[in-house]
Amino acid sequence: MDFITIISGLRNHQKNVFKELVYQYSGKLMVVAKIYTRSPEDAQDVLQDSFIVIFQKAHDFVGSDEKAFVAWMKKIVMNTGISRYQRKYYSHENANIETTQEQAIHPAVYSQFSQSEIMKMVFSLPMGYRQVFALYAIEGFSHKEIAEKLNIKESSSRSQYVRARQMLQKRILEMTKITA
Repeated sequence: MDFITIISGLRNHQKNVFKELVYQYSGKLMVVAKIYTRSPEDAQDVLQDSFIVIFQKAHDFVGSDEKAFVAWMKKIVMNTGISRYQRKYYSHENANIETTQEQAIHPAVYSQFSQSEIMKMVFSLPMGYRQVFALYAIEGFSHKEIAEKLNIKESSSRSQYVRARQMLQKRILEMTKITA
């Protein structure tokens, strides 16, 4: 089923089109759900809740471009995950990060890793760090916007981002030593 048929069917609340939407886009959206949730089970719940919102609000989507539609859906998944995280009132995480200077990693090192390996490293970050890292580095939000979304201080957003980068750099360096 093509995109135009899907969006038209969703706007008319056709349930058979909803099944096709889930089938075609669950993989892409699950990646987003995993970034903003604590566990695979939470990611599945967030994705399911997000699909319901997408189905109910398809008439709010303006446009006829599939890329814009995917971005719109990703935003719904992201907001659903963040909302779920805030409702559960998770305690602040302590990742036992030692304060170290960041080591410069040559850009060629990154080409040694596949996208899935890099995403595994991102998924392995503690929840708060992962959310801030994704919102800043992947989604492009400012630290002020992140602070508002996550109901934290702007300085907390910055420090969590720095710590997330340090953790990722450390893991990349460890992985590089293993493969060398």
